[in-house]
Amino acid sequence: MKASQNQDPPTWLHNLMTFESADGTVAEDSRQFTSARGRTILVAQARWLLLLVFALYGLAAAVTFASSRYGLFVDTAQIVTLLVAVVTVFGYNTLCHFYYPVISRLRYVDHLQILFDLILVTLLVHYSGGAASWFWPVYLVVSIEAAVLLERRRQVLAMGSLGSLLYGGLLLAEYHGWVASVAMPFVDPILHSDGLYLGLSWFWVCVLNATVALISAFLMRIIRRENQAHRESEQRLVSFLDTANDLIFCVREDGSFIYTNRSWQQTLGYDNESLPQLKLQDIVQQDDKSRCIAAFNNLLDGNSGGAIEGRMAARDGRAVNVEGSMTCSRQEDGERLVWGICRDITERKRAQDQLYHLAHHDALTGLPNRTNFIERLQQELAMAKRIGREVAVLFLDLDRFKMINDTLGHDSGDALLVEVAARLKKLLRETDAVGRLGGDEFAIVLGNLNCSADAERVAEKILKILAEPLQVNEHELFITTSIGVSHFPAHHNSPEELVKKADIAMYSAKAQGRNNFKVYNRAMDFDSERRMILETGIRRALERDEFRIHYQPKVDASTGEVTSLEALLRWQHPDLGLLPPADFISLAEETGLIFSIGEWVLRRVCHQVREWADLGLGDVRVAVNLSGYQLQQQNLVGQISQALEDAGVSPECLELEVTETVVMQNPDFAVAILRQLKELGICISIDDFGTGYSSLSHLRRFSINTLKIDKSFVQEVERNATDAAITQAIIAMGKSLDLKIVAEGVETEGQLEFLRGHDCHEIQGYLFSQPVAVDKVTEILRNGLDLKSLRAAT
Repeated sequence: MKASQNQDPPTWLHNLMTFESADGTVAEDSRQFTSARGRTILVAQARWLLLLVFALYGLAAAVTFASSRYGLFVDTAQIVTLLVAVVTVFGYNTLCHFYYPVISRLRYVDHLQILFDLILVTLLVHYSGGAASWFWPVYLVVSIEAAVLLERRRQVLAMGSLGSLLYGGLLLAEYHGWVASVAMPFVDPILHSDGLYLGLSWFWVCVLNATVALISAFLMRIIRRENQAHRESEQRLVSFLDTANDLIFCVREDGSFIYTNRSWQQTLGYDNESLPQLKLQDIVQQDDKSRCIAAFNNLLDGNSGGAIEGRMAARDGRAVNVEGSMTCSRQEDGERLVWGICRDITERKRAQDQLYHLAHHDALTGLPNRTNFIERLQQELAMAKRIGREVAVLFLDLDRFKMINDTLGHDSGDALLVEVAARLKKLLRETDAVGRLGGDEFAIVLGNLNCSADAERVAEKILKILAEPLQVNEHELFITTSIGVSHFPAHHNSPEELVKKADIAMYSAKAQGRNNFKVYNRAMDFDSERRMILETGIRRALERDEFRIHYQPKVDASTGEVTSLEALLRWQHPDLGLLPPADFISLAEETGLIFSIGEWVLRRVCHQVREWADLGLGDVRVAVNLSGYQLQQQNLVGQISQALEDAGVSPECLELEVTETVVMQNPDFAVAILRQLKELGICISIDDFGTGYSSLSHLRRFSINTLKIDKSFVQEVERNATDAAITQAIIAMGKSLDLKIVAEGVETEGQLEFLRGHDCHEIQGYLFSQPVAVDKVTEILRNGLDLKSLRAAT
């Protein structure tokens, strides 16, 4: 741990500072009493003080004696000795104070300091009067010094005893005349030869020195112990702060940093070298700065800090979300410090944001989910009410999405949904909103509209952009959608009701053949109720034998002879009467009943063909419409083969009609299935040709026998030059591919003459016959009616 260098840290923290040496080890600070270096420096500082005191006293005494009747009695030897002593003390005290790391290499450097002090004290005692010298109490000071420098009591007592011995040796030497005593004013020279006086003086010094040594050693031991305990306690506290996972910091009143723990530095990326130039205000994000400064000043004013939450700016520019609290404390010198403890909640905030996003957005596409969409719609409605504008809701449902999802797998289905979402977002304005309500259902809110027609233009654009080919997992897919539109305020002012009415309109669009849009009207509510009745009844229709099959003849355009039949399913509903396929096929597909219904139709048609053959009517070819969902069945080929085998019918008697839109949704898969069916000998026909998006290159790949021109073109050939040209082009293209061309929906003589004039092969429509029941078709087949009779019968 390091503190910043621009100003002293708090006292307790100051006392526990450590520094890191070049080799990476942590050394103790020189100011600590518990360290040898610290104690030596303290003693050295005391020596400087004693030298100053002695110098001032000596100078004052010299001036006083010089002006007295005694005069300046100090001789040369005393002056030289005093100067040598001062220089010596100055020299080794400088080494101890400033160069301790160098002299600490000596093994007994602490003992040598004490020894030098004792010798110098003994010399000064001798030259200041010997037994009569006033300097002998300095021995006591050296004993205290020994207690400070040396940790063992025996060594302290030994040094104190050494001082006493040196003093006693000096007195003995002067007594026997081995060393000449130094004369001093006020001192009777006879004292140097009085053994009793000398003995009592030495004994007194020994007693005092031993006492001071014992007391000092005892006190120093207690001081060291308490100091060490206090230091360890504070070190544990600092270690706790430094190793805490929370971010802890301390700043002054101006926001400058005093202390930051390791987690703070690691999280924000700052180090101690950068702290002196850093203030708390510098690392708070701009949006939170004013709030942070207000809370900071509130603390300095003596108020409670409370919880804080905000964002700090890391050194690399990252925003770190934190929460915690701050407190203010006052130092002994009156300075106020603010301590902060907080935790990094960046990951938690990110997780919260993610959870919020997941709760309000679709995980797959990233679009708003139903809840979020309704909220956004509510906002748009509130705005529209204020400014008097219109709002539209578009409800989208992808046509035959389940078929793609089941065939190619959920990965491909998910990829398709993501691509659809991307196209919708790209198409819409930034002020609009698109959401995924579930499955393959999307909803769009168009705000700030001038008129209802604006929403219809958007719906047309959506149909166009979604009809473009999609590349999904190496498959080229064609997708269409059905769209329902509702308006505010025309249809309702509630978000939920507007979505519901757009949903109703969407089902109306599906009932009209898909790939179109419908605007809600009240009549659709009846259709919605009717749809509920149908959805409930269709699940039991097969069990109750409510389905019927009607047949519509196809005739040769040139001869008028019946060439084949098309099987058309009807539902004899107990309440609603006879229903055409458009009323219930989409329901069957959505509920999954299309598979069992489709299998029932195939088997019933095959058995009917067998019955006609048994009646001697020959091998009648019947066309059966194949749903896109049926086309995706894994066992479709086997199911058809089994139906033909069980009825004993030749495959040439069965024709399967598949719409262009269905085969183009997944051309690669369709090519493989159609090829297998054709290899069985079954005739394959593309129904509603011209309404999809197939190209000639795709058409050549399909194993088909027949193209059926959609009735929407046929019905306008007399009045619309474009439809006439398209019909003519389809006939010409079919002939070039050696395909049979069938025109459906023929209702007038003009349409018939046009088709004959362009060599269309077969005709189907109300001009000749509506779909009729089995007994009527049997009669037609038995009597062999010509075209005129057939029309008359119809």
